[in-house]
Amino acid sequence: KKGAMGVSGRCSWWVAVALMCGVVLCVFYGGTQATADRRPNIVFILADDLGYGEIEPFPAGSKHGRIATPQLNQFAREGMKFTDAYAGEAVCAPSRCTLMTGLHTGHAPIRGNKRQPSGDFPLPANYTTIASLLKNAGYTTGLVGKWGLGNNGTVGAPLNHGFDYYYGQLLQGECHNYYPLTMWENTSVVHFPTNRDASRERCMKPNTTCVFTHNMFTSKAVDYINAHYNDSAPFFLYLAYTIPHAGGWKGTLESGSPVPDDGNYADKHGWPNEEKDHAAQITHFEDRDIGRIMALLRARGIDNNTIVFFASDNGASNEGHHDYMFFNSSGPLRGFKRSLYEGGIRSPTMVRWPGKIPANSISQYAWAFWDFMPTAADIAGIPSDKLPSNDGVSILPTLLGKTQKPKPYLYWEFCTKNEWGHAVRFRQWKAVSFAAGQPFELYDIEKDIHEDHNLADKHPQIIAEANAIAKQAHTDDPNWPIKNCVSALADE
Repeated sequence: KKGAMGVSGRCSWWVAVALMCGVVLCVFYGGTQATADRRPNIVFILADDLGYGEIEPFPAGSKHGRIATPQLNQFAREGMKFTDAYAGEAVCAPSRCTLMTGLHTGHAPIRGNKRQPSGDFPLPANYTTIASLLKNAGYTTGLVGKWGLGNNGTVGAPLNHGFDYYYGQLLQGECHNYYPLTMWENTSVVHFPTNRDASRERCMKPNTTCVFTHNMFTSKAVDYINAHYNDSAPFFLYLAYTIPHAGGWKGTLESGSPVPDDGNYADKHGWPNEEKDHAAQITHFEDRDIGRIMALLRARGIDNNTIVFFASDNGASNEGHHDYMFFNSSGPLRGFKRSLYEGGIRSPTMVRWPGKIPANSISQYAWAFWDFMPTAADIAGIPSDKLPSNDGVSILPTLLGKTQKPKPYLYWEFCTKNEWGHAVRFRQWKAVSFAAGQPFELYDIEKDIHEDHNLADKHPQIIAEANAIAKQAHTDDPNWPIKNCVSALADE
C-alpha cells in the first residue's frame, strides 16, 4: 500500500503547486496583475491640439455651449481622469519626442519644431523609444497617424524606432492636408487620386469620393486590432490622430478645420464655418471613433486586458481661423498652444483599464508624457534596470488606485522662432520664463490656476529653488541653443 503521498497524491501536489505559481505570476508579473500567458495590450490615443476644456469630462463653459463628447464621457466613467497631467511640450514634435523617449525637453534630442532638407528634424538613431522596448519584450508594435519625428529615408523614420507597422503622414506639414494625394504605409506610398482638386464644396457633398485622413486612420487602427487581438503576443498601438489641428483641403495651408460633415453643428446659425467644422471634428469624428475602438476591444474579448491612454499633444489651437475663445477651449487655464502657461501644456488626459483602474476615478497626481515610457514598461513587465536613462517614473501605482509619492518636479524647455523659454512645476508652484535670461514668473497654481498673480517678488527663496531645478534639468545641445534657438522652423 502506498503512503499518503502516493502517485496520485504526488500528482495532485504538483498540480496544486503549479496552480499556486500561476496565481503568483498572474498577480506579480512586472507589478502589473497581468495574466501569466498574455501581458496587457497597450493603446495610446493622441489628439492633436485638443484643448483642456474641449471635451466634456474637463471643466469649461462658453456662450456657445460645450462640444459634445459622449464617448469620452463614457471613457471617463470607466477609467481615471487626471486633472494635472501634462503634454511633453507646447508644440508637436518635442511633445511627441518626450512621449517616445521618456526624456523631458531639457534632455530630449528634439526641443522644438525644426525643418531639415529631408523633412522634420529626425529622432537620432541612438535614442531608445518605448516602441523599441516593447518590441524587444515581445510586443507587436504599430503606429497609425502622425509621426513628426523624421521622414522615411532618415534615421528618424518610425520603422527605425521600434515600430513593426506604420500607416499615416510622417511630416508635420503633410498632416495639415486632410485630403492628401498620398500617404505612407510602412515604406510604400499609398495614392488617393480621388482627392485631386479637393475642396469644401466637393468633399462635403453626400457620397463624396474624397478620402478624409482621419477616417483612414481609424480604419487602419481597427484593422490592426483585428489582425492582432488573438495573437499569442500582446500589441502596442500608438494611434496619433491629426484632428482637431487646423488644416486645409490641399497643401499645407492651415485654412480651417476640414471635415466631411458638420452633423448637428451645421444648423448653428451665427457660427463661422471654421467653428462648426472644429466642433464636428471633435464630436462626430474623434469622439465617435474612440467609441468605436472601445466597442471593438469589448467585442474581441480583450477589453479587460487592454489599457488605453488618451491625451493631447499640447494645448488648444488658435489657428486656421479658429478662435480658441469661441468654445473656451483652454477651460480654466491661461494661454493656448505655443505657450508655457498651463493652457499650452496641460493635457485632458484619461486612462482606462477595466478591472484594474478604479472606474469613474479622478487623480490630481501630476505627471507628463515622459512618464509614459517607465509606466508602459512597468505594465509590460520590463524591469526598470532594462530601461535607458530617462526622466520619468512609472505611474502604475496611481493607476491601480494606490498612493504614490509626488514627482519632485516637472520641467519644460521650448525652442521656437529664435526664442527660448522654460518652465518648472514643483509642489504647488509653477515658475515660467519666456526668454533666455528673463526672470521667472511664479504662480501658486493650486490657488491661481489661471496664473494671474505673479508672486515672484514675494517668494525669492522659491524662485531660487526654481532656478536650481532649471539648471539641473538642462543639458546643452548644439541643435537647440538657448540663443538664436531655431532659425528654420517646421510647420507646426
